[in-house]
Parts: sequence; C-alpha cells; structure tokens
Amino acid sequence: MTQPALSRQLKLLETELGVQLINREHKPVTLTPEGIYLVKQAEDMIAIADKTVTNLQSKEAIAGVITIGAAETVMFDHVIQAISKLQRDYPNVTITLISGSTTDLLARLNQGELDFLFALDFTQKASYDYLDFPDADVRGVFINRHHPLASEPAITAEQLTQYPVAISRQSSFNDSLVEELGLKASQLNIRMKYNLIGNARMYPLVDDQLLLVGIAGVINVPELLFKPFTPENISTGTMIWKHTPFLTPLHEEFIHYLENELPIK
Repeated sequence: MTQPALSRQLKLLETELGVQLINREHKPVTLTPEGIYLVKQAEDMIAIADKTVTNLQSKEAIAGVITIGAAETVMFDHVIQAISKLQRDYPNVTITLISGSTTDLLARLNQGELDFLFALDFTQKASYDYLDFPDADVRGVFINRHHPLASEPAITAEQLTQYPVAISRQSSFNDSLVEELGLKASQLNIRMKYNLIGNARMYPLVDDQLLLVGIAGVINVPELLFKPFTPENISTGTMIWKHTPFLTPLHEEFIHYLENELPIK
C-alpha cells in the first residue's frame, strides 16, 4: 500500500473510531496513547490467531504451542515434569510460560492469550474447567538471620502483627491468610505488596525487622530463613482453562500427562 493510501485508511479508521491515532503535529509522526493501545491489541490478536492456526494445522500430530500462565509455587514442579515428558514423546510441542500472580494472569486467560493458568487459592472454579492439585504449599515468612524471631520454630498471628510486613498483592491469597490466622488486614503493618516474590526477596536482606510473607521453597537465599505459620497455613493449587466443548488434541494430551504426574491423595 502506498503512503497516501495508508494515510487515507488511517484517517478513515480515526473517523470510524472517533479518536486520534496519529500525532501529526511533529515530524516524525508518532502514535497517540489510543494508537499505541490499538497496536498492542492488534498484536495480541495476531499472536492468538497465529497460535490457533498452528495448533489446528497440527491436529493430527500432537504439535503446536501451549501457553501457560503460572503463579510462583513449588507445586509447579508437577507441571514441569508433565511438560518434559510430553515434549520427550512429542518433540514438536513448544511451551510459552508466563509468570505472574493469579490476579494479573486471569484476564489474559479470559482473553485467550493463555491456554492454561496455574492458580493459587482459586475460588471461581464454577466459571472454568479445572484440575485440582492434591498437595499444597506451606505459607510462612522469610526473615533475615538476624531477625528477633530467627530462633522461633514457627510464627504466630500475634507475632505477624508486631513487625513490618511485605505481602502478595493477590487478594485471594491475603484474604484466606488473614482469615485462617484469625486476623484482619488492618492489623498488619504492610510496607510492601508484591506481584512476584523474586524481587521482594531483597527487602528482608536489608531490613532485619521485615517479615516477607510467602510460601516455602520459592526462595533459595542462604541469608534468609523460612518460618512457617502456626497453626499451619497452606495454599492450594489449581490448573484452570476456559470452558469449551472442543479441546485440541494437544491440550487434551497435556492434561493427560499432567494428571499422570499428580500424586494420589
């Protein structure tokens, strides 16, 4: 398409949408915020369409792309084991793995950007197809080795309220945590809310009073100690996917391999 024809098409699109997509006041021209949003949405739609075509063309042979969103959890080891065995048997399977909180990734599942989402403490199961994991993560706090509670075998609800806290921004995690500990969120001295705990792990290294709330096994830093809550407080895991009367053979095979990896409860 020639430049004049492209300019006419863009102006027609702006008229149809009722927004300005291109800032023409300066050279070179730039996208407006609305234009940037439109480009991003178009890129996402093209990516979904490309993945759909790939998976449909691979219907007979188990091949294609599986996009999985996942929260940080040691239970994801089961998923990795299933992926490894699936790819061993079907080498033309590719995995795209996107890490994030359940809160952030659920919208991407609903929009079709994800095929599956491994969620923690998920309560909206009626709206999805799902596979519950029989094991669970142990919740507690990561603390500096010089923290006043370093010699304690476990952390009580009362102790949690006595020190500054960094905690997940995922509401379902926090709601179940405070409920099971018999607390109210207002009783916590929250200094930070994190999306992924990876970067937040630095905080207790520099603040020897901080309690970094998380789950056992997701941080491996020698200078930090993990202390479980008492009484025991756990996070459950669920693999979810959108309700559909049609699963591709690739997705069906992935679920089959995953089921075989889960321990019998």
